[in-house]
Formats: sequence, C-alpha cells, structure tokens
Amino acid sequence: MVSAAVGGAIVPFSFVPTATAQERRLPGSPSARWDFDERAGAVARETVSGTADPVSYVFNDARYKPDSDPIRRRGVRGRALYFDGYSTVVTAQGPGALDPTRGITLDVWIAPYAYEHGIDGKPQALVNQHDPDAKTGFLLGLRRFGQIVFQLGFGTDLIEVRGAPDRPAGKGRWTHVAATYDPAARQLRLYRDGRLIGTATTPDKAPELASGEPLLIGRHNRSTLLNGEFHANMYMGLMDSVVIRPGALDDPTARQEHAERIAALPGRHVPRPDLVQQRTRFDGDRHRPQFHMLPPWHWMNEPHAPVYFKGKYHIFYQHDPLGPYWGQIHWGHAVSTDMLHWRDLPIALAPAADSVGPDGCWSGSAYVDGDRGPVLFFTGGDDRLPHRQRTGIAVSAYPADGDTDLPTWTMKSDPVTEAPAGLPAGPGTAWAENFRDPFVWEEDGVWYQLVGSGIVDYDGARVTKKHGGTALVYTARRPEGPWTYRGPLHWNDLATVPEPGEVWELPVLLPLPGSRGARTGKHILLVSPWWEAFNPNAVKHTHYWIGTFDKRECRFVPDEEKPREFDFGEHFTGPSGFVTPDGRSVLFSIAQDRRSEQQHAQSGWAHNAGMPVSVSLRQDGTLGVEPIAEAAGLRGKRLARIQQTSVEEANRRLAEASGDLLDISAVIEPRGAQRITLAVRACADGTEETLLSYDTTERRFWIDRSRSSLDPDVRKGVHDGTVELDAGRLRLRVLLDRSMLEAYVNGTNSLTSRVYPTREGATGLRLTAEGGAPRVLELDVWRMNGAYDTPVAPAAYDPPRPTDVDALPNHDFATGDLTGWTVVSGTTFSDANVTTRTDWGWGGPFYQGETEDDVSGHHLWGFNPEAGGDDATGVLRSATVVLGGDGVVDLLVSGGNDPDRLYAAVVRAGDGKVLAKATGRGAEQYRRVVFDLSAHIGDRIYVEVVDRATGGWGHINVDDVNVPVRQR
Repeated sequence: MVSAAVGGAIVPFSFVPTATAQERRLPGSPSARWDFDERAGAVARETVSGTADPVSYVFNDARYKPDSDPIRRRGVRGRALYFDGYSTVVTAQGPGALDPTRGITLDVWIAPYAYEHGIDGKPQALVNQHDPDAKTGFLLGLRRFGQIVFQLGFGTDLIEVRGAPDRPAGKGRWTHVAATYDPAARQLRLYRDGRLIGTATTPDKAPELASGEPLLIGRHNRSTLLNGEFHANMYMGLMDSVVIRPGALDDPTARQEHAERIAALPGRHVPRPDLVQQRTRFDGDRHRPQFHMLPPWHWMNEPHAPVYFKGKYHIFYQHDPLGPYWGQIHWGHAVSTDMLHWRDLPIALAPAADSVGPDGCWSGSAYVDGDRGPVLFFTGGDDRLPHRQRTGIAVSAYPADGDTDLPTWTMKSDPVTEAPAGLPAGPGTAWAENFRDPFVWEEDGVWYQLVGSGIVDYDGARVTKKHGGTALVYTARRPEGPWTYRGPLHWNDLATVPEPGEVWELPVLLPLPGSRGARTGKHILLVSPWWEAFNPNAVKHTHYWIGTFDKRECRFVPDEEKPREFDFGEHFTGPSGFVTPDGRSVLFSIAQDRRSEQQHAQSGWAHNAGMPVSVSLRQDGTLGVEPIAEAAGLRGKRLARIQQTSVEEANRRLAEASGDLLDISAVIEPRGAQRITLAVRACADGTEETLLSYDTTERRFWIDRSRSSLDPDVRKGVHDGTVELDAGRLRLRVLLDRSMLEAYVNGTNSLTSRVYPTREGATGLRLTAEGGAPRVLELDVWRMNGAYDTPVAPAAYDPPRPTDVDALPNHDFATGDLTGWTVVSGTTFSDANVTTRTDWGWGGPFYQGETEDDVSGHHLWGFNPEAGGDDATGVLRSATVVLGGDGVVDLLVSGGNDPDRLYAAVVRAGDGKVLAKATGRGAEQYRRVVFDLSAHIGDRIYVEVVDRATGGWGHINVDDVNVPVRQR
C-alpha cells in the first residue's frame, strides 16, 4: 500500500500493476441518465430508455391546498429538480444495461441546502439501488456535514469510500460529484469537481447489483421512518444530471471531463444555485397563517433571541430545514423594521463538526455588544459529552461587512458555560443533564446569563430526588467570559408548587414598565415547564411570577410564591423577550399548532410564532398584556364600525363582515347579561363555529372549539380562565389568522388557540348575549394584510361526506365498549381495550378522533397489560353491512408495523376476500388511512381487526372507522 495527500488527508491507494486501456475500460455511453429538464409535471424522464419515472412530492395530491408540481429551478445546464428533504423522490426501475464487471461510474451535480444529522448512521442518498442487508447494489450520498460517500456491494461486503472531511459538497454552491468502481485496480474512487478526494480497496470479486430494489433518487433504499410518518436519510437541495455509465474513471479523465463541462457552460462558469425557499409553495393553504411570523418551509419551534440593531428587529427561531418535524436543529433568521413585516434571511446557525453544537443549535438569546453588534448565545448539543448540553456564542460579520441585515454568523469553537457534576444549587445540585436555553443581558457593565435547569439529588450518576426547576445565574464582564456561577435565580418546590415542572426551559427575566412606560422596579420571570417523563401539561403552558430582581445577590424575589399561567389557551409556549428601544418589554412565543405528525407531513409546515405582546405592570399590581401597538399597522379595509347599539343590532350588521384574516376590537357593557359570546369562523348553518364567551357571574372567559371543525382528527375542547371586567366593561381584541386565534381580554389576559375549519363558508361572525340588556359601545372589524406579501385566498376544502348513508354501528367506540363488534378469537380485544386515554404513558398523544358524537375520544387501544400486552393475539370483527355512498372507507390506525399479522382490513363477506388493509408504522400516534372501494359499492362487507403478532409492538390501535353504509 502507498498513500497520497488529498485535501489535507492521507488517502491510501492500492498498488497494482499498470492496467492496459482495454482492461481499465474508461466510462462509456450512459446506461441511464436523468437531466431533470422538465418544466412541469410529476415525472422525470430517463433519457436513455425514454421512460417517464414518477417524482413523488407531497403536493402532487395535496391535502390542505391545491395540487402543485415538484419544484424546479435553473440548473447547471437547463433545469434542476429541488428535493425538499422529506417528500421529493424519483423512483426508477434500475440503471439500465449495466454490467458491473466492466466498472461503474456515477455522476451528479448537487447544490445542497442543508445536511441531515445522519439518522441511524445512514447517508443522505443522492442516488441508490442497494440492499444493505444483502450487501448488494450501490449508493452515492452524503454523510454528516456534507461528506461525500460511495457504497458498493459485493454480496459478502458493502464497501464504502468516504471523501476527505474537508472536501464536502458545500451548501449553497454547485458541486460535481463522481464515484467510480475500477475492477482492474480493485478500487472505489470519489471525485469532487474533477479532483480525487478518497479511495477504498474492494474485494477480488465482482460486485452484485440489487436488481430487485427500485432505483431511488433523493431517498435511501432503507430509510429510517421517523414518528411513523417521515422518511429520513433524504437529500435536500437542487440536483441536476444524474448519469450512470459503465466503465471506470481515472484521475486524468476525471479532470478532463470536469474541465470540458465547465468550458461548455455559458461564460465558462458554474451558475449560482437558486436555493431560496419560496413561500408560494403553500399558496392556497386554508390553515397557514398570513400575518404571523413563520419560516418559509418546514418546521419551527420557539422564536428566540429578539434583538434591535441599527433600525432593524431581528428574530431567530428553532428550525428543521429538512422537513416539518422535530430534529436537526438550526437557527432560522428573519428581519423586520416593525416586528410585523418580515424578510427571510439565510440560516444563521447550523450544526457543524468543529462547533459547540455538532448535534444541534438549540434555543438561546441575543444582546448587543456595542459596535460589534449583537452576540448570539445558544445551547450547543453534543452527544459525545456526558451531559450533552452547554452554551456557546456566535458573532456576526457586521464589523467586517457593515450589513445591518446580519446575514452571516460564526460560532465560536469554545463553550461559554457548562454544568459540571455536583454544581451546588439551593437544596441540591444542578441537573447537569438539563442545562440549556441561555437568556442574556448586560446592565451597568455586567453581563448576566440565565440557564434553564433543574435541582436534584444524585446517588452517583442516578437522580434520587427532584426538587424542582430553576434558572442558574452566571455573570461576566464580556460575552466571551470568563463567566462566574452565582447560584439559582429562583426555584419551585415540586411538593408545593408543581406547575413550573422539574426543569425550567426558556427562562426570561424582563423589567416591567408601568402602563405609561415609567420604571416600576418590578420584573417578570417567565418559564416553560419541562418534565422528564410524559406529562399532559408539557409544552402547553407558560408560567410567570412578578417580583424583584436583586442584582447584588443575583436572586429573584417573587411577590407571590405560586406562579400564574400567562395564557389560557395552551398554545402560547416557548417565550422569549427583550426591551425595545422605547422601553417596552416585548415577548415572542411559539404558537404550537397541535396537529398530528401526519397532518404536518401533509401540510409541509409546522407551527408559527404568536403575535408579539407587550407586558406591563398595572396600577393594581397585576400584569398587563396587549398585542404590540404596531399590530394595528397590519389592518387593511375596515369591514364594520358599530357604536352605541344593542347586541341584536350589532349582530345584524356583522352579517356584512366576514373573513379568516381579521382584527376585531369590541367594548361591551354587560348591563345584567350573564353571558356574552362572539362566534368566529362560523358557517351560516352553525355546523362549524368557534365560540369566545364571557360569563359575568363566574368572571370566566373561555374558548369553545367543540364545533370548530368537522375534521375528526382536529384537536378541540374548551379552555378558560378567570378575568375581571374592566370598570364594568368587557374589552375584547381578537386577531384571527386562518388557523391562528389570539384573544386579549381587558388588557390583562390572553388566550391563544388554533382552529381548523373544513368548509369554505366558515368565515362568519356572530355576537349573542344571554339575559340583561347589554350595550355594544364599540365594535370594529378590519381585514388584515400579510406579513410577507399579499395573502392568497384558501383554495382547497374537504368534499362533503355522503348524506344518504348510515354509519357502521359503534364506528368510533363511543359507547365505551365493543358494542356492535364481535370478538372472533383470542384475548387481545375486550371492553377493557376501549379507552379515553389521550397518551400511552411512555411517549406522547394518541391524537384519537374527536367528533361531536364522541367528545370524550374513545378509541380501541390494542395493548392491554392485564390481558397479555403485546403477546396477546386475537381477531375483532364489526357488523356486516352493505357498502354504499361513494364507497370510500377511512379509519385511524396506529401500533406495530406488520402488514401480514397486524392490520385492520375491509373484508368482503361473501368470500372473505380482503379488499383493503392497513397496519401501523411502529408508532402509537394515529394516522388516517383511506380506501377507495367504489368498485365494491353494493357488496356486503365488514371490518376486521387482526392481531397475530407477539413481542415488541405486537398490537394495533383503531378508531373512527367511517364506512358509508347503504340505508335499508
């Protein structure tokens, strides 16, 4: 063996006798080629055979918006296909007439947008047709941080060559990647832009193709399924000209071919790729907010690090650029001049091998450090460390480029703070495994840093007692430190004050100005509760205390020991905050959308920010909460102006005002009325409506979403809180943004919620009252403009269900037992399996069906620990009915993934033929499956739930089985 230095790395080469040109066989004509030059449609043409290969894409058959084609952009030459990271994949039959004994060469141009984490140790596949278990076939892809890899199977071995780590496929630029198998040299070689970046020795035998596998472009042949819904190990970015050729490249030929490619381009240079994520992808989505801050694509969690600098507001946010699911955490970035109209900027922070956060850049904050501009403090995730979390900083390129958009950030390689084992904290020690979410500010020359954590007792490495959550305080004279630990700011005793949880996430400490902006000496401390195990209150609430911050002792002294809930609606979470240039304390939040993983996958986005709110101290010592004054700047046409009239007359005039993008402001004197209700997103016939009500006797304000949507997969329910009238009046402000609803009551409380109507006519308003002679002093309604561009009207609604049919008896198990169903065999199904549990105790929510007929949410959970658990088996059968209506059957299914032994099926009664069936996906959260059985209308059928599986995941769950039954 000899070695050569390639890109700073030592790469071994096999020493073999010089092969003749005949033996070496340079690459010949392509056996398969995809140029992606199509301008429309959901196919990619393979030019050698002329085959039109399907391009899977989430919006080919969209659920919540009009259908749209896969995204195409300008390529290196012609067009290129944009792979969105979770749904775009080309499926082909194979590489054509390819004889692996003659050598194999794969070429492709790629411009990555983001790198995947490397889930389950698998690469992001660019192009592959392989069976890793059988060690056959080939894969060209990317490992973590863009490292290029090529795998080739020989039956007994799956050989991988990795490119030099410092020669990755760079984000935001076109890279030509070539991989080759040279049988004469018994070698795999990788080339980047014509230059050798890695080699590997192969066995002295011929490779074996995986001809039984589909050739996939953009997704791994054995991709990991996340949350039962999302395929991992997928590519995100542009791709152009995938070519498969027989024969092997050598170094001179690789350099020559690349030079010829460049010479053939206009201007002899590679164009800059257009990787901008365009919001038009979601045009027509009936639920996507239009005037709230949200990413251009995919998943976000809490916005954080709001900061003002040189006339611009910046906001950052937790972001997974590869899909609408949690993971691979980056920092997204947007900029505004008014905290309302936002412009998307490049991703600010991304996991990097040489950073504090190779496994994730988690939440944090920002503060301006003089002339060098804002400094970002973030939580760095590093799974190699015993405690996995520490804080780091990033600085902008502003001192060098003067760009006040702050588009470029650099993470420092050294951590700022980290929690050693045994760090003293109040009654115990800091919970070192939970050390995150720095909140930082500077005051009188001292930098303060709060880090969310918990207080525990340890027995060695084992936690023996949890005392409660806390925020640990550090101080320094400069952002880089050194930082001095000052102890816990405050903490909650779980035994007496359990609401703030075992750990505080996202602690925020802000001064509370008075109603006119004057200093009060008081602060507000906000926290997001976290529990180690599943807790029904997790990620639903924000708690706060009003009190005094002792700067000398670095302690917070609350006015009352018990915290209060900030928002009534369980959708306002993840607070972050800052002080504006005019002295206001402003909070940003994440408005969790409470949708299932399936709904996220179908919609292509998850979550959005709440409207920024100003907090203040009222004269009575209570908290004042209002949307920022700038929110009025989003108002467009006034749809109604009603003054000094009765509720009845106001309601009559509201018939002329409707919409799903509204700002509603009302002042009402109850005058003896017991209840006042404003209905929004209401159909004329009342089939869908959301109610906001105030009860003057109980002094209670609430939202009732029980009729907010006909979709059984939408979360509903009632949420409420106590609110006093304001000088005998009800003052109400409602911001309605498609699925987003924020209500502000009497300037003291907010209620944030989500609604997902299915009908086009669910845009009406209605005002009603019970008792008394209430007076509407003011009622104004405005249509709202968009935060990014002109809002696009929703354009996709659910078709109505057939009305001339009956339902399958006890189709949603609303009776609380198996009435209408028959246990055919076994012990796994019984009345005890019908439950209203919303979670399974070791993970998260089932998201069972919620209908008007079954508001309790009964469903069939196939796991019964008192009847054998996963090891129990059996068969359950519904009543036999005649299929009618449109013949479309749908149901919710979850549980184990075993289509042969674990499934729910529609069976023809006459001959026992299974017409359609579905299994789970190794997840407890339900997903809806739909069977088009229109060809069997008139047949006698039944639904059968089969569990013949044992061991782990040996159970299946079923709910809301909708069968259109022909009426007798």
